[in-house]
Amino acid sequence: MRATQKLSILGATPSAGVPGGEVAIDCRGFKPELYSKVLFGDVEASIASASEKRIIVRLPDNPKSLGIALRVKEKLSDVFPYNLATQLAADLHPVANPVVAPDGTLVTTISGARGQQVTQPLVRITRRGEKIPYQCEIMNPTGLAFSRDGQLYISSRHDGTVQRYTNFEQLEVIADDLGIPCGIVFDSKGLLYVGDRTGRILRIDASGNKEEFAELEPSISAYHLAVDSKDRLYVTGPTFSMRDRLVRFSSKGKAETLVEGFARPQGIAFLPGGDLLISAGFQGKKGIFRYSPEDGSIQHFIAAPILAGLAIAGQAIFLASSTSIYLLQLSSQTAVN
Repeated sequence: MRATQKLSILGATPSAGVPGGEVAIDCRGFKPELYSKVLFGDVEASIASASEKRIIVRLPDNPKSLGIALRVKEKLSDVFPYNLATQLAADLHPVANPVVAPDGTLVTTISGARGQQVTQPLVRITRRGEKIPYQCEIMNPTGLAFSRDGQLYISSRHDGTVQRYTNFEQLEVIADDLGIPCGIVFDSKGLLYVGDRTGRILRIDASGNKEEFAELEPSISAYHLAVDSKDRLYVTGPTFSMRDRLVRFSSKGKAETLVEGFARPQGIAFLPGGDLLISAGFQGKKGIFRYSPEDGSIQHFIAAPILAGLAIAGQAIFLASSTSIYLLQLSSQTAVN
């Protein structure tokens, strides 16, 4: 007679996630027909599918959770460690990557609907979740980027401008007639790249002179930009295609498709070691994917709904949904360098 298997969790993929994302749990001894439960602390997770050996669950919101446990009748498994992101701030409206300020706080937007003037459209968020609004008049702030001298640059998809917010006190238009500018990013030389979602990548120098750097198919929402240590530009953006691309441009504007098959690719950002994180759907999964420019490999890194953007500061990853900012603190064993 076969011995009863001990109720236990063998692994969870991916090993980190945001509430609303889906994670696969490999296990032993689970009995889905007995109204068994998957618990994150004292919060029950919604089960999408289950067998005795594998469970797919939707991650709940429980900042006190230290991991996953299984319950079958009166039996409770040991807790399996799981890195669940916590909500840092809500009632926001990011539409692209937030940015980490020189003092380590986060800056994001309450962007509003097209043509909607929000009273306090820019917000600084501390690591404790405190929201500090800025009193500035910019409509539909979209892309954010800090220059080498610590000044914040903001694109406005409403009036087609990029503005500099000098010392967080004065807004000044540094370039206009940019179409519908969304994602922005600086390279190491101080050149600013702007994604015009109608189908252009523009490059702006320190004097505000602009040139058309490259062309792409129009995006239905926004382009998202990142620059690597070699000043190569990486771009994602949802189109009408169901197989969107990650594209890399050389400093001379030569395009190279690195990955195809993304669904609604959005924010992108580089880890310190050179791998690129991409918010998207890919091969039936959703969340943050880790792409290696060195060998072209790609892995499901963080389980999440498709997010608007992300920002990285050391072992901390800030993840932006359409309404909230989440903080995921990577363990020291998770390689980012």
